[in-house]
Amino acid sequence: MRYLSALLLICPVVVFGCGPRKDAQLYIYCNETFWYVMQEEALFFNKNHGFQVILIPDYVDQTVDKTEGAVEINTDRHVPAPWTKPSEKTETQTVNSGIAISPEIEHINPEIKRRIEQIAEEHFGDLYLSDSQQHIDMIRKTALSTNEYPICYLTLTMLVPMGNPHQFHSVKDVLDAHRTLGIVDPSLGGLGESSWKVLGKIKPAIPMELVHFYKRQYDLLEALEQGTIDAALVWNSSSQFNFLLVKYSDEYNTANEKLMQAAERKKDVEKLRRILQEMCKDLVERKTFAEEVPLTENPDERCVVAVRLVTLSSAFNFGYCERFADFMRSKQGKEVLRRFGFVTE
Repeated sequence: MRYLSALLLICPVVVFGCGPRKDAQLYIYCNETFWYVMQEEALFFNKNHGFQVILIPDYVDQTVDKTEGAVEINTDRHVPAPWTKPSEKTETQTVNSGIAISPEIEHINPEIKRRIEQIAEEHFGDLYLSDSQQHIDMIRKTALSTNEYPICYLTLTMLVPMGNPHQFHSVKDVLDAHRTLGIVDPSLGGLGESSWKVLGKIKPAIPMELVHFYKRQYDLLEALEQGTIDAALVWNSSSQFNFLLVKYSDEYNTANEKLMQAAERKKDVEKLRRILQEMCKDLVERKTFAEEVPLTENPDERCVVAVRLVTLSSAFNFGYCERFADFMRSKQGKEVLRRFGFVTE
């Protein structure tokens, strides 16, 4: 069992075709950025209110090799942690030489588009958590959105190798030095969408060898860790933390397996949580490979995005949705968000 990467595994993953609804359940769509923090939010919410929160990936890449924990559409298989380490072969793309970088994103990823269309067709799900204006707009257009709640804020930042060997202080520094910059595919929305808009403000055209696109945030950060790229655009500290949780979970689980099994047998949830917190602390101290370069001093590179929780028109009970939104904005909910690196004010 992937203890560390799943943070108690309190949220089984389901997809369409999962069977009839039960009372006191909330089905929430969210992406890789929020997967682990949402599992812990759900743990506290379930403890306080008795509701089971079930997470559904908002995007399933059907082009990558199927690995342990992969999620397929149209199956009722329950998987504890879908955002696992991808195949060793990392697919990247570069922009064409001399192509203009427009701040506008013309196309939404077809898999995400189909997912939102499927939500509308199946009329299934309660809430949708997103950092993408594109996705929120599409949900509005398909008449899926009812209420929207701002939950937290993400600030675009740049990660560079520990010690900042090239002394980069902005995205422009990286490009002017003809070093490589990695970003998430802009068509996926969220992080990639915001990174692309920032690039469009900084330079009208970028040589093809300087910018690399990655399908997954995991691939982007692994490329930085391995030295394939010199810098990466990410959402503040939460990105590296989530990457470390996925990559090194097995190593830490094996070392602490007996302690965790003993806590489980005694049903001592608080002790298990303390073990997990110590594991996470040690993980960050030992495995951190990059440092942040804040971009707030550069007006063109400034990007702060509000993360919104949208109540879907298909919600089983709108009162349940409002209760969960209120919980995430409560003192207890905000403490969890801040621990994972999200800004709540």
